[in-house]
Amino acid sequence: MLLLALYLVSLILDLEATQLLLDNLGQSLVLVLVVLFQNDIRNALAQIGVFTLFRENNQQKRDVVDNIMQACLVMTQQRIGSLIVFEQEVGLKNYSDRGTQLNARVSEQLLLSIFHPSSPLHDGAVIINAKGDLLAAQCILPVSMNSRLSSALGTRHRAAIGLTEETDAAVLIVSEERRKISLSYRGQLIRGENEDIRKALLEVLSGNIPASIQDKETKDAAIQAASEAAKNTVETPSTKTSERTDISPNSKQPYPIQTEKK
Repeated sequence: MLLLALYLVSLILDLEATQLLLDNLGQSLVLVLVVLFQNDIRNALAQIGVFTLFRENNQQKRDVVDNIMQACLVMTQQRIGSLIVFEQEVGLKNYSDRGTQLNARVSEQLLLSIFHPSSPLHDGAVIINAKGDLLAAQCILPVSMNSRLSSALGTRHRAAIGLTEETDAAVLIVSEERRKISLSYRGQLIRGENEDIRKALLEVLSGNIPASIQDKETKDAAIQAASEAAKNTVETPSTKTSERTDISPNSKQPYPIQTEKK
């Protein structure tokens, strides 16, 4: 904007040398912008015309979610832990690129084979993109450092919460110890019956925030506000100090000889 304003001023005042300099700079500025923002430009072009499964085809969305939930149910019965990440608006390329690339259609059999303890890909998370494709497996997620989380939560749950704190992704967690399915979204953890988890996941993938998440966020905001108010309220007891002075016989200057506190 500054360069544009300067160019307009040079046109009005007829500054030929300045116009020539800005013209040459403008020609190279296009290449500079392309180099600086090449990753963003590539991602934007890749999204043009892409068919998004979770926003345009509700029936296919439910089919994919049902297949995943069925796989999770089998894993709970077999005491197999898993992390299943659903990518949304915020891209997860940084995490998927570090894992093992698969680019396969999601199916119950595929998920069960990936997370089976004998599989070399069972450690880590799988990432499913907006089209419903399984991008990569064996992906490492950031662990949440929130000190308010329960000490009973393991690394798998903390990793799911950590990713949803930084992005808008949703993560399904299967606990091999509790044999339960839970959902993490917006840094919160949803637990309950399998059907409740399924409904909450469908709401998230449809662009809505589940009521349980909204209730938790409201409570957390109230607790945080109360904590900050308590910190700001500091009680300081008032003390009165009286000081009696006397005159030194040599200097004839007052000096304190005793301090009394009441």
